[in-house]
Amino acid sequence: MKINLRRIAAVLVTTIFSLLTIAEGSKVLLGITVQDYKVFKPLLVYNVILGVVGLFVGVAIWLNHTKAVVSIITVLIMHSAVLVIVIALYFLSNAVAIHSVQAMIVRVVVWLVIFILVWKLNQSKAHNKNNEEQINKGYPNEN
Repeated sequence: MKINLRRIAAVLVTTIFSLLTIAEGSKVLLGITVQDYKVFKPLLVYNVILGVVGLFVGVAIWLNHTKAVVSIITVLIMHSAVLVIVIALYFLSNAVAIHSVQAMIVRVVVWLVIFILVWKLNQSKAHNKNNEEQINKGYPNEN
């Protein structure tokens, strides 16, 4: 397996971010940490569950699994939808703290970065495969 800096970066960002999400969310859920703002427990549970999912996505990225991009897009869509809901709850009912809105924005941005890293990785892989096919067929490399 060829070592690729984009793959390593995507795996590190995914894994570290997921572990931090699980650790922080679990501490609040277990009462180890008490926040000085309103905690919306369904959002907290969602974040911990998606933190665990993120670990599996990190493994899929590392193994270059074909479903990694689909998994990343799924997490990104889910976080984006939850962000919209959290913003609505914040403005309509004050059921969530501004910290929750900010945290969901960070999650969406981080997963967007992960998507871009893996997408570019796949683009370069497809480009390299195309070049190899041209060479194997005896065509000169046009790049």
